[in-house]
Amino acid sequence: MFKTSHPEKALKAIRILRYGLSGLFLVLALVRPETLLFLSLSLLAFLMARSDFCPVIRRS
Repeated sequence: MFKTSHPEKALKAIRILRYGLSGLFLVLALVRPETLLFLSLSLLAFLMARSDFCPVIRRS
């Protein structure tokens, strides 16, 4: 676990990255034959971004 001086800023940066990954996986689902895999990865990244799940950032 990492202790940060501003955990909300760190979580916001991670959230933006995860939304980007979700979009990337959606695009890959359109152009690659492994559609189900990329759709499930997109859903996972989206749900992790929405829930602010990050086990390495300590909120204290």
